[in-house]
Amino acid sequence: MFRHMAILKFKPDAKQADIDAYFAAFPGLMASLPVIKAWNIGRNQGAGGETHVKKGSFAPNYDVGLMMDFESGADYLKYTESPEHQAFFAKYCVPILAERVVAQFKKD
Repeated sequence: MFRHMAILKFKPDAKQADIDAYFAAFPGLMASLPVIKAWNIGRNQGAGGETHVKKGSFAPNYDVGLMMDFESGADYLKYTESPEHQAFFAKYCVPILAERVVAQFKKD
């Protein structure tokens, strides 16, 4: 298995309607690409545990966490280069995202 993880931060001026559209459209993107074996997405809930952030002068939390699993790295590349993903990113991500941090790795 191969895992893709992304942490996203919204632009300060992102419109709530555009953020809502992103979350509403996301399941459709996932369903359109059978190479995605499992996925999960969620908004940061700010559930506490921020003492280490304040003490370490780390940046504030990001807004969204996202995880996707694939059979292989090659399947991840099929997803990321697919016309469906490219269109989704242009339509829903570009207008609202300020920052994106990602990692991909083999999952046992």
